[in-house]
Amino acid sequence: MIFKAIFITVFAIFFIYSLLRPFQSLFARLFLMIGSILGILSLIGVSYAQSVADFLGIGRAADLYLYLGLITIFLYVAFTLNRFDTLNKKISNLVKELAILNKTDNSDQK
Repeated sequence: MIFKAIFITVFAIFFIYSLLRPFQSLFARLFLMIGSILGILSLIGVSYAQSVADFLGIGRAADLYLYLGLITIFLYVAFTLNRFDTLNKKISNLVKELAILNKTDNSDQK
């Protein structure tokens, strides 16, 4: 029982953190929020998860877990792709600046 309370507290802290921290990417915020909700739902019990599933119009709590898991995976993939794109842009800018610096260094030596 103590571990259940500890993990619920950890997921609740992650959820609050996702609400308060300014993220650069919306995908990162949603990933943390939905992942925290999924973690809390999986720990609080089947009856509560079933109540949430009924409220959302989903037949079973297991389907709710599946849908939230798929959304979380999609957000993780989108976040990762967004991060790679940002890194590619930074690398491209660095390469351009180095090429310009090397060109000016070579013209000064002649």
